[in-house]
Amino acid sequence: MTAIEVRAVDSRATTTRRLLEFGAVCLVLTWLPWAILGVLGANLDEGGGMLVFALAASGPSLAALVMWLWRREKRLRLMSWSWKWPIAAVLLGSLPPLGATVLTGGLPALPDHAAEVIAGAGGLLGALAYTFLAGPVAEEFGWRGYVQPRLRRHYGQLATTAVLGAAWGLWHVPLYFLNGTGQHDDGLFTQQGVTFFLELFPLTYVMLFVTERLRGGVPAAILVHAAWNLSSELIPPLGNGVWVELLLLTAVAGVVGWYWRRNPTERAA
Repeated sequence: MTAIEVRAVDSRATTTRRLLEFGAVCLVLTWLPWAILGVLGANLDEGGGMLVFALAASGPSLAALVMWLWRREKRLRLMSWSWKWPIAAVLLGSLPPLGATVLTGGLPALPDHAAEVIAGAGGLLGALAYTFLAGPVAEEFGWRGYVQPRLRRHYGQLATTAVLGAAWGLWHVPLYFLNGTGQHDDGLFTQQGVTFFLELFPLTYVMLFVTERLRGGVPAAILVHAAWNLSSELIPPLGNGVWVELLLLTAVAGVVGWYWRRNPTERAA
């Protein structure tokens, strides 16, 4: 084995070790508090239960912060200011849920349902604040800020998507056993539960595209995540239409992949 090959093996081994350390920290910060809340039967809608739940839900981003401080690693930055990635992020994140609503005939009920959701969140600003903090900001500094770029040091687009999508899904599993969450209401072995996990893979690829190819970095991932979450909340329940949403999201990821292959790098102006 040559010296270059040895360095490559060491680099891969170091990356794997760092990712395993991140995973361990993330699970301690998230799964342990969630397990305690579940055992105690705490109310997740108010008081201390809500605060603990929210902090635990920030486990991925907090784990990234712990790793950056603990290992003194240089933060990997991949971002450039452009008009392309904010627009692409919002459109790619919101198109599948909204498209599924149109195709399944739910459009007439959309205004009333959206108004009810926004009112329940305390108004438009409250809905936007909750949308950005609960999920996008709480998770994406970990998933797309720490894990994704380290996977990309050694793996291609599809392998990175598969590993990160699976990790992202695994992290959500306890929510299906925690009373008071939307996932618990949907159920793990229902079509809503199954499609939730399947959708994470094409959604992960879309985020890879906007963060890396469009150079939007973590802010672009936050926008995709927020657009997906907000549009999913504002539309009426899809019922069997969740499969249409999955197909649309997969199609979006396919188009993104086709474009990326034809335009692997940004063309000079």
